[in-house]
Amino acid sequence: MKKSLDVLEQLSHKLNSHTTFYKFNETIEATDKYKKGRVDASLWLNDLVFYFVQKEKGFLFEFKDEIQKQKKKLESVKDGDYKNGLYDELNIIEDTINDGINK
Repeated sequence: MKKSLDVLEQLSHKLNSHTTFYKFNETIEATDKYKKGRVDASLWLNDLVFYFVQKEKGFLFEFKDEIQKQKKKLESVKDGDYKNGLYDELNIIEDTINDGINK
């Protein structure tokens, strides 16, 4: 199963290709209204793709917030190897999420 972002990225490329094809190709046999319909639909769908990409990125921010809440709760845990292990794992995952956010 492909990742949602991969599928959305493929859709965006396809929609950009359709927009360019119908906007600038004068050799195709289609009415101007048809071409305009294809371009408008492609542009609208590409905006929708962008919306869902941003929405998915929002999930990463929410996930990161949950990790930070958990780290805050850990302040009351007695210092030691267990606490250090918890912090280390949370920090590694938080760094991975930060990498995903900054892409």
